[in-house]
Amino acid sequence: MIIHGERPFRQRTKQGLTIAPMKSGRFMLRVKSSLSAKRVKQDPAFIPLMEDAGRMKIASPLAARVYRDLEIKDVRIYRKMVGRAKGLLKERLSVPDIEIILRKEYGPVEMIVISTGQIYPVREVPVVTLYHAAAVYINSA
Repeated sequence: MIIHGERPFRQRTKQGLTIAPMKSGRFMLRVKSSLSAKRVKQDPAFIPLMEDAGRMKIASPLAARVYRDLEIKDVRIYRKMVGRAKGLLKERLSVPDIEIILRKEYGPVEMIVISTGQIYPVREVPVVTLYHAAAVYINSA
């Protein structure tokens, strides 16, 4: 709920209500969350979340090592690499094996510039067909 008024100096919480300043000069009023860091770390309900965070802790630097060696720098490629590494960690592959797989899949590749001026790796160039498959006729007469 947005309330008009003077912007407070910083975020404040009193009696379970948090007042947070916004850039627009307004401030937001919300109920204080009951979720604490202690509960996230100790509650069995958050075990899958903590396991995923552990995989991310390993996958991110692993993907960064491979990403640094690439010729083109695009954050989307890095994010795909991290996701792939997390998936391989979930499949219980070892870290050196994952690095080898990432280097094979995302290693240095030839780049191509298409007519629109966009740069793509050769393996990701969109293929455009001029004829719809149903529009091609074979004349056997």
